[in-house]
Amino acid sequence: MQPEAIKSLARETARGIKTEEDLYTFRQALTRVTIEAALNAELDEHLGYARHE
Repeated sequence: MQPEAIKSLARETARGIKTEEDLYTFRQALTRVTIEAALNAELDEHLGYARHE
């Protein structure tokens, strides 16, 4: 992902965060997505092919 795209996504997301609870919920979602992506990439590497191939 390009740095400008990351900055744009961060700015848009920050507009929706109004409370500490919003920030906590966002952090949980971001953590979940990041871990799932890393595990899927690790599994693809281990198996030698991508999911559904």
